[in-house]
Amino acid sequence: MIRVENLCKTYPTRFGKKLVLDNVNFELKKGEKLGILGRNGAGKSTLIRLISGVEFATSGRVLSDMSVSWPLAFSGAFQDNLTGVDNVRFISRVYDQDFKHNLAFVEEFSELGDYLREEVRTYSSGMRARLAFAISMITEFDCFLIDEVSAVGDARFHARCNYELFERRADRAMIIVSHNTSYINNHCNKFALLHDAKLKLYDDFEEAYSDFKTKIGLADSKVTNDPRPKFAAQSRKQLIDTSNTSALHDEKFFNKVLEAHMRGEEKKWDEARDGYASALEIYPFQGSYWTQWAHMVKDGGDPELAEMGYRTACAFGESTGEVDEFFTHVLKKQKRFPPVNPLVGLTPGPAHEQPSTIPDVNLLAIAAWGQEDVGREELIALMREHPKCDSLFACLVEDERFAKFHAEWLVVEDGLGSKALKARVKRARPIEDAHLWAANLTSISNAAESERGVHKISQMIEVKKDALPILLAHGGFSDWPKSQAALRARFG
Repeated sequence: MIRVENLCKTYPTRFGKKLVLDNVNFELKKGEKLGILGRNGAGKSTLIRLISGVEFATSGRVLSDMSVSWPLAFSGAFQDNLTGVDNVRFISRVYDQDFKHNLAFVEEFSELGDYLREEVRTYSSGMRARLAFAISMITEFDCFLIDEVSAVGDARFHARCNYELFERRADRAMIIVSHNTSYINNHCNKFALLHDAKLKLYDDFEEAYSDFKTKIGLADSKVTNDPRPKFAAQSRKQLIDTSNTSALHDEKFFNKVLEAHMRGEEKKWDEARDGYASALEIYPFQGSYWTQWAHMVKDGGDPELAEMGYRTACAFGESTGEVDEFFTHVLKKQKRFPPVNPLVGLTPGPAHEQPSTIPDVNLLAIAAWGQEDVGREELIALMREHPKCDSLFACLVEDERFAKFHAEWLVVEDGLGSKALKARVKRARPIEDAHLWAANLTSISNAAESERGVHKISQMIEVKKDALPILLAHGGFSDWPKSQAALRARFG
């Protein structure tokens, strides 16, 4: 049995002590598999490291009469200047095992080929994780600690990992940390939620997951009196929830996140920032990863852009309490404290009342100007001057770039319901691969009443010039009062 008693962990920061774990208690018996849910940065990996002995607790203790693994896919114990082969040799000596037998297994399982004979410091994060997992399997433990191993490698490698863990070692105890909730649901029989440094235990996954969504602001909205509830009008919650579900099963997304995390640990701030940005291009509504992006931007010396990152993170569900100290720090760096506009979290209001975010600026600029990236300076200025989406889009419509981009459309005689608009929509046909920006723009413009509607409308948008006419023809921006006034002014 593993018994965790009153476990506490604090870290010193430039802002004072940061409490990560507060009096955590639980027991794990032989054969039990505990899955831990929690937002990014909640302390899940810290708890895993404390149980494994990689780190020491501030107070409390971990008692165990079972042998416990290091965190699977954790490569912190590797000697970077040694080759993969030499690391296998080292582990084999520590555990008094047959080196040749172990090396043969690691070579076959990790599929690293000639890289196994290169120094580990030359490995990518994915290669290091493959090596770490393979080495973990050469040593038998009573309890395995699994930290995001499901995000490493391709589907075939996942299947092999799952076979080794959950079929060959089905009788072992496990503690599993993963952003992939289905992974936890499929493989665990006990569940826990780590939030605000507190750990709560559950016997039922659905109850744990429901509380998890509530804690991070993604629980289903309450039924309102609106007789025509719309998909996007129920605030961003449905959009974010859908995005989270998709992201959790996307290997490409998580590989990018893991690579960015490794660059951050190496203090390569620019590379880490670009890595998170690359992942967020796929799923731009991931609040926790906007927080990580903002951290990298802050540490890279750009407090103004970091401020916009923290604002974006909170608008997409990140706790304002968890972000506030960093937000305050970057404002003080700019000598802009107290803020003109406070930090705003995820709200239940309609789309046009949502706080402006980095993805909002870039998506709405596509519709207004045909421009995917407005640039750092203009991004910051727009978000500061227009804290709500409706005001933001109205400003973009009033800009002369709108008139230039939509010049052909604006010369028609019958205004916003023009024949030219109808003709353009009529000739638009669903395309085989809809653009990701088109789907996201369809959602935030409130042009569809369902996810199926978002897919159908976004498939019609083949080029940027067609985006706004098609969205308007399907009711997009219809409940954005300032934007509608700006559009009417443009069309006379």
